[in-house]
Amino acid sequence: MSLEQWLQNTWLLRADPTLAEIQQLLQVVERDISDAQAKGLSPDGRFQHAYNGALQLCLIALLAVGYRPPKGGSHHKRAIESLPLTLGKSWAEMADHIERCSRMRGQAMYDRIDVVSEEDADELVKTTKQLRIDVVNWLKANHQALVPPDL
Repeated sequence: MSLEQWLQNTWLLRADPTLAEIQQLLQVVERDISDAQAKGLSPDGRFQHAYNGALQLCLIALLAVGYRPPKGGSHHKRAIESLPLTLGKSWAEMADHIERCSRMRGQAMYDRIDVVSEEDADELVKTTKQLRIDVVNWLKANHQALVPPDL
């Protein structure tokens, strides 16, 4: 399915992103990556911060191509599932990993404590850092007008 088909299904809305918007979202990503590495946080807390950073990166890519998911409902799911449609099919495995993390995050946030291990948190931090590099490089190659000057 294409993003245009998602739009027709009302899973997405059209977006006209600005440099300022992308810059602010990248600042959120930086904060979340930093917070996910803070000493003294539980693995669940670190995982939640890393997950939010990854989610924002998926949203940045989706915004850059002119779409955004409507708030509520399945906006996390749509943002994550869009990754192979924005960055390319080679990111499908990363999107699947982030989707699995989304389910774990939901359990950790709403159901019980100690859902994730230190290793799970470390792996998601690593994934989010790599995705940040990939999204920034993709922006530089494909959407130069949306690249903050400090990158």
